Order: sequence, then structure tokens, then C-alpha cells
Amino acid sequence: MQPNATVTALVVLLYMASSLSGMRTGNQGTQVPSPPGINTTQPTPQTEKNVIADLAGRSAALAKNANVRTGPGENYPVLKVLPQNTPVRLIAQKGSWFQISLPSGGYGWVASSLVNMGSSVPASGSGRAVVGYYTVNYSGDKSSYNVLKAQSSVLTAIAPFSYSVDRSGKVTGSHFADAMEIATSKGLKNLALVHNMAGSSFSKSEVSALLNSQSARAAAVKNIARIVAQRGYDGVNIDFENVPPADRTVLTKFMKELAAELRPKGYLVTMSVPAKHTDSPKSAWIGAFDYHALGQICDQIMLMTYDEHTSGTSPGPVASLPWVEKVIKYATSQIPKHKVIMGVAAYGYDWNTKTNKAKGVSYSQAISTAAKHGAKVQWDNVAQVPYYTYKSGGVTHKVYFESTESLKMKLKLVDRYDIGGIALWRLGQEDDNSWKAIETALRN
Repeated sequence: MQPNATVTALVVLLYMASSLSGMRTGNQGTQVPSPPGINTTQPTPQTEKNVIADLAGRSAALAKNANVRTGPGENYPVLKVLPQNTPVRLIAQKGSWFQISLPSGGYGWVASSLVNMGSSVPASGSGRAVVGYYTVNYSGDKSSYNVLKAQSSVLTAIAPFSYSVDRSGKVTGSHFADAMEIATSKGLKNLALVHNMAGSSFSKSEVSALLNSQSARAAAVKNIARIVAQRGYDGVNIDFENVPPADRTVLTKFMKELAAELRPKGYLVTMSVPAKHTDSPKSAWIGAFDYHALGQICDQIMLMTYDEHTSGTSPGPVASLPWVEKVIKYATSQIPKHKVIMGVAAYGYDWNTKTNKAKGVSYSQAISTAAKHGAKVQWDNVAQVPYYTYKSGGVTHKVYFESTESLKMKLKLVDRYDIGGIALWRLGQEDDNSWKAIETALRN
């Protein structure tokens, strides 16, 4: 069915009014084509059935396996087949067909009878969130991808560390289509993580300039919303770090503005926040984060309950059990408990005790280093974490790391405080046995 020129004008206006308006470009400036399926070469009468309705990114899920076609009808070619329970974003409706955004980018059409309009697929099991932070650290790095592929039945969401925002509100980064395809096919949520890293560190100057400029904040909100809609994400995870305490009010303001743009369209608004067990509004690193205000705005707050000790501090646990509990206890006094997500470290640090500097190590690296140097792994009964010491080049090293056993201790806090779940930093660093512990504690 092909619309006439009047319908074509209506389509143009609808897309200009929607969050997908204007010239859409990919991360490298590649033009993304307008949604397919609109052909104006042959006019047909304008009727109720061929007028396109704007659905503004409403959440849904596929009720059955679905042929995704290039246009609204069975006479159009099949682009791909998406499995039952795939979460989708509805862009428009034409008669008995819905236009959807595809996980790999672009758009397609499915019959409305194949779509469940309730919402995207809820997490199975107990309903606790199990969010995995997904990273690609170098070309060809598959460490997060392999875990996502193997543990998709335990995860409920992924947050790919994908996009950075600068002082002008410009958002750049990479879309990991392979991760998106696995996650959506398994019914997982996909959160576009937006951070303020510049080079190898979180930029205080860039994020401060962004937050203190109304026009830059508006640009950032617009650009984030465009990426979420264009790429088919379920929402965002804002990971701003090293924010000056003086920017507390404007940080909260930015999150309000972002939520006002995204939530009416059905998108999730989540935020990663540094761990603290008291407010301390003037303290560096933590002072800018108003737990109470942000908890009212966001759908989920991911507590970064790790790096209790890190490079530059004395050797100690990455996340001791008493410290993590103090953070959760404070957070649940400020934030609705179902929104509180406990951050879980999957790594450790190896300290050079002469320089007091530490390097990050994965679980497997920590175990292999202990074996290489004949070090005995010990258990800290107070912190409830493993550690060991060894000598190399005449220098004593001390290693604290996280394991399945230390994770089990922390997972008990999820039930004790009745919080929303966990977020693992990051996929690919953890003890392989962690997944069985998570499944047993949270998903059964």
C-alpha cells in the first residue's frame, strides 16, 4: 500500500516531531536512512488504514517469532526473524502493522498480532535485577561478549560502556551490535551507558562545564534520546564520576531534564553513583550525588560499592562486607529500596607496598599470580574477602580480590535489605563460579 503526497507530508511532520527527527547520523557520521517501507511512487486513497500513527518509542515485546519486513504488509521482503519475547520499541503504526527499531540499527515492520503491547519482557525468576557492565577494552576483546553469551539466562540487563559526553553536550562512542543482538534475543534490557571519560580518566572540567550550561545540558539530553531511540536501547545508565561537589544542584537538574525527555517514551533512566554511607555534600567525588533527590528521579540507582581501597591508598579490600553493608543501609534510608542496585566487583588489586601503587587484576589473574609465586590465599574474617602476599624483585606485594565466596556473603545483603538486585563490574573479570552463586541467590 503506497501513500499519496499528502500522507508523505504527514509522515515527514510526524518524524520531525518525534525523538527521531532531523538528520540522524551514526557514531562516525554515517547517515542513517529514514525508516523504510514508505514508497511514494504510486498514490493510493488516504484512508484510516494507511495513515501512520506516531508511537514515540513505546515499549513492547514479541508475542511470537516474528518476520520483520521492510514495509507494512506481507508483500514486503523479510529483513530478519526475531524470536519470541524479544523486547522492541514501537515507532509507528500503519493499519495492522507496527514499525519497530531493530537491535542492530535501522527499522522494520511486524504484524501487530505478533506484538505484546504490555511492556518489554520482565525479568524472570525472583524479579531481582542482575545487570552486567559490558566493555570492549581493545580491538577483538571478547571477554564481556563471551560471558554475556554464556550467562544470558542469569542476567536481566546489560549496560555497554559505550558513549561519552563532552562539555558541549556532544555524545560520541560505539554501538556494540553483537551484544545488543544477543541480549535482545534473550529478553534482556539494554542500557546505553553514558560517561564523562576523556582519555583514561573521568574529566572533572568537561562534566562541570556540561552541567553548568543550560544549552549544553539540552544538547546532551537531545543527543542521548536520539541514540536510545535510533539504536533500540531500553534506556540509559548515566555514569558521571569526579563531579565537583559544587555541581550537586545542576547534576540533579540534568537528571530531571533527561528523565522528562525519556520516561514519557517508556525508556528506563538509571544512574551509577559513588558509594557513601553519609551525605557529605562538600566532599570530593561523592558530594555532588544527592541520593534522596536522584532516587526520586531515577528508575534504578547502581551503587558503586567497590574501590573501598584502590591505587594510592594502603592495601585493603576492594569491597569489605561491613563497608558494603554500611553503604546499602544508608542508601535504603534515602532511596526506595527496590531502586537500589548493589554494585559487585569482579576484580582485585595488586599493591606494590614500596610505592603504594596498585594495578587491577581479574580473578583469574589473581589466582595465577598466587600460583606462580607459591603464595597461599588467605581469608580476611572481618572483610570477608580473600587476600595474599608475595615477593617479586625483592618487593613485597599484597593482593586483595573478590571471589565466589566473598560474593556469596554480599548476595545475602540483597535479601536482608530487600533491594532491587546487583550490577557486576565488569563482565569477563569474575570467577566463573560466581554465576551459579548469583543464580542460586537471586534468580531461583
